[in-house]
Amino acid sequence: MCGIVVVVDLDGSLGPDSVAPALRVLRPRGPDGEGVWVSPTGRAVLGHTRLAVNDPDGGAQPMGTPDGEQWLVANGEFYGHRALRDRLRRLGVPVRSGSDSEVALHLFHAHGERALDELRGEFAFVVWDERRGELTAVRDRFGVKPLYHARLGRRLLIASEIKALLALGVSPEWDTAAFADHLHLAMGPDATPVRAVRQIPPGCLLRADAGGVHVHRYWDIDYPHADEFPGIPEEDRFAHLEAVEAAFSRAVHRRTDVDGPLACHLSGGLDSSSILALAARSRDVTAFTVAFDGSGLDESALARRTADHVGVRHQVVHHSPDDHITGLVDTLRAGEMVQENAHGVARFAHAGAIAASGHRVALAGEGGDEVLAGYPQLAKDLALTLDPARLARTRSAYAKLTATADVPHHLRTLVTGLGFVPSWIVERHAAVARPIAPLLSPEFARLFRERDSATALLADAGERLVGRTPFHRSLYLFARSRLANYILIAERLDAAQGVEVRLPFFDEEFFDVVRRTPPQWYAHDGRSKHLLRATVGRRLPAEVRDGSKRGFFAPPSAADEAAFAALCDVLDRPALDDSPFFDRPAVLAWLGRLRALPAARRAVHDPILQMIAGTILLTDVFRQAGLAAHGRSARV
Repeated sequence: MCGIVVVVDLDGSLGPDSVAPALRVLRPRGPDGEGVWVSPTGRAVLGHTRLAVNDPDGGAQPMGTPDGEQWLVANGEFYGHRALRDRLRRLGVPVRSGSDSEVALHLFHAHGERALDELRGEFAFVVWDERRGELTAVRDRFGVKPLYHARLGRRLLIASEIKALLALGVSPEWDTAAFADHLHLAMGPDATPVRAVRQIPPGCLLRADAGGVHVHRYWDIDYPHADEFPGIPEEDRFAHLEAVEAAFSRAVHRRTDVDGPLACHLSGGLDSSSILALAARSRDVTAFTVAFDGSGLDESALARRTADHVGVRHQVVHHSPDDHITGLVDTLRAGEMVQENAHGVARFAHAGAIAASGHRVALAGEGGDEVLAGYPQLAKDLALTLDPARLARTRSAYAKLTATADVPHHLRTLVTGLGFVPSWIVERHAAVARPIAPLLSPEFARLFRERDSATALLADAGERLVGRTPFHRSLYLFARSRLANYILIAERLDAAQGVEVRLPFFDEEFFDVVRRTPPQWYAHDGRSKHLLRATVGRRLPAEVRDGSKRGFFAPPSAADEAAFAALCDVLDRPALDDSPFFDRPAVLAWLGRLRALPAARRAVHDPILQMIAGTILLTDVFRQAGLAAHGRSARV
C-alpha cells in the first residue's frame, strides 16, 4: 500500500516541484520512503510514497527498466510474484530486487497490456514509456485500490487520492449530479464527489499519448447465462463446495505473504472469522476487534471466543460515541466520501490501533457479502430467480406501477431495462432517497427529481446483463456501482493509518469458481452463504458458523445524546447556507422534530443525519486540500 502521483505534459515543462504538493498529501499512505523521477524530456514526473511491505531494502520507487525506457509507480500487491520472478530470471531478465512491483514492471515492459493476464492482486499502477511518450494507468479488477485522474490545462494528473489532485490545483467543486446518483443508488462507474476528478473504473486502464486520453476495460465480471444452470445435478454440489474451499484457502494463503507481522480484522461474523481460521493455519496472526462497550452491537466477546477457538492472539479496540465525533473529520478526510453511519469512524480507529501495534498488513472480510450474496436484499433477488411465478408477478406489478404512478426516472429505467428493480436499489429509495428529498435545496431538488441515475449504469454494463438471471444482474450492478464507489472506501481508511488491507474474497481465482455456482446453491435451509458455512465454517465455533448475518455496525450516533448534539451543531453552522445540496430552513425544522423524539427512535434517522453533516465537513476538507499548496481561493 503506497501513494502514487504522476503528471504528464507533452510540451515538456515539468520538474520535481510538479508533484511535491501531492506527495505531502500522500505521505500517510506511504510513510517509509519517498521518491521522484523526472523524464529527461520533462514530459512526465512520477512520484511515490512507500509503505515497505515486501523487500523493505530493495523496492524503492519510482523504478525503471535497465534501458531506462519505462518507469513505474505502483500501489498495492501483486500476488504470485515470487514464481513470476523466478521465471523472469530464467529468461535472463535482470530482476534486481524482491519487490513485487519490479516483477510487474518487467512483465509490462515485455508484454504490454497482455501482462495483465498474469498480474493478480489488489493494485493500481502507472507506467510511463519515455520512448513512445505514452502513459498507461491500471486499476485492479474489483477496484480495491483507488486511482484518480484529472486535467489541468495541458497537464494530465493521476494520483491515489482526490486530495492529492486538489493539492496540484484541481478545483474542489462538488459534482452535484454524482451526489444525486449516490442518493438514488450509487455514483457512476468513473464518478467522484469532485466534478473535475474522475476515477479509473475497476478492471480498466487509461492510456494517454499525443492522440489523447482513452479508458477501456481489460476485465469484467462475467456471470454465466441463465440457460447454463438448469440440468446441473445436485450431486455436483459437493464437488463444487470442495472447489470453493480450495480456491478460498489459496486466496487467503496468497495474502499471508508479507515480510513482517500479519493482522486480521475480526468481527463476530462469518466472513472475517473464516479468513482468520485459514490464515492461522500457516501464519502467526493477531486478530483485532472493535468493541462498542455497553451496546447490543458489541461483538467483541464473540470475536474473542472465535480467536481462542482458532488459537490466535486477540486485541480489543474500544470505541465510544465520543470517539465518533472526534474522529469524524479525519475519517472523511481519509475516505474522501460522505459517511452514512458511524462504523466508518470505528474502522478508521481500528486501523489506527493495528498500525500502533506495529502491523503494516491486515486481512479483512470485505467482499464476502458481495461475492457470496450475503446481503438480505440479494436474498430477495435470489428468490425471484428461483421462483418463475414470483418473478412474473413482480414484473407485472412493476409494469403497472410505472404506467400509472409518478415513479422516479431511475426506477422507471430499471423496470424498462431489467423487468424488475434490484432489491438493494428499492431499499436505497425507501431508506435514503425518499426521506432526504424534502430536505434538499430547490435547485438540487430539481436535479434530483430529473436525474436518471440508472441509464449510464445500464449502458456501462452492456452485454454483461443480457441473458443473466435477476440475481446475477443485481449482483453485477451492485459490484460495479455501490461496492466500488462506497463500500471499498474502507481501503482508504486503513491506508491513511499506514496499513495495507488485503481482501481474500476479491481473489480472481476464487471469484471464478464462485461465479459458476448455480443460484439454488447460494443458500441452504433459509440461510445465506452456504458456500462458506459448509466449507470453512467447519473450522469455526458453531455460534459463528450457524449464526445469522452480522454486518459490522457501530451504534447510531443519533441514539447517543452527546453525539447527537455534536452532529446537530455541525448542521447548525453557517456553512449549511452555502451547501449545494440542502435547504437550511428545512434541515433545521427537521432537526427540531428529531430533538423531540426519544433517543431510540432517532436511530432510524442516523443515515440522513450523517450524510448532511458529512457534506458540510467534507466540503471544508476538499476546500482546504485545494488551498493548502497554493494559498489561493477555491470554489466549493
